[in-house]
Amino acid sequence: MGKKGLHFIGNKKPLNNETFLQKKRYRYVPNFQEPGKIKRNLTTFIELEIYQYKICVISFYNKGFGTGRKKYRVRCGLGSGHIKAIVRACLEAYQELIEKEGHHAFVFTAADDLGEHKEYNKRYSFYTWFIAENLPDREKYEEDGSIQLNTYKLVHKDYEFKAECDKFYTELKLRIQDEINNPVDNDAK
Repeated sequence: MGKKGLHFIGNKKPLNNETFLQKKRYRYVPNFQEPGKIKRNLTTFIELEIYQYKICVISFYNKGFGTGRKKYRVRCGLGSGHIKAIVRACLEAYQELIEKEGHHAFVFTAADDLGEHKEYNKRYSFYTWFIAENLPDREKYEEDGSIQLNTYKLVHKDYEFKAECDKFYTELKLRIQDEINNPVDNDAK
């Protein structure tokens, strides 16, 4: 198991048809051992995809649970304290980004479990609640979300690319709706 806490591990350039400008990758290992559980790898990878107009799409997955886009949808049997720690680490990575590079829009999609789509899924419910409770200066942010598609967007009141971000977010929701209506095996993507 790696060193505990949140650690920047590098930037990744886009490949093939990926549209982000860069992907900032982090490794997170919680500062606790789950009591009574068999010792296992607790490493989570957090990714901040940075798009044009300072748009940041955040995602995470646990090491060893799936490949391709499937890895974001696999349930790993983590306890609620562990999940809170992961989402807190996502917020920490986002805060580091805005401290170094200025305000960025914050966007995520709460992936459904494999083989199902549920409006207002448990992940979306938890993530939005946790962010509302734990994001510093939360009152300075404007939010938009779709419980039907489990997508969420936050922008700081001083963010300069609101119209461009709205367009990006609308296109993201259309893509997600298309994926729901026309499911394919996204494991290879």
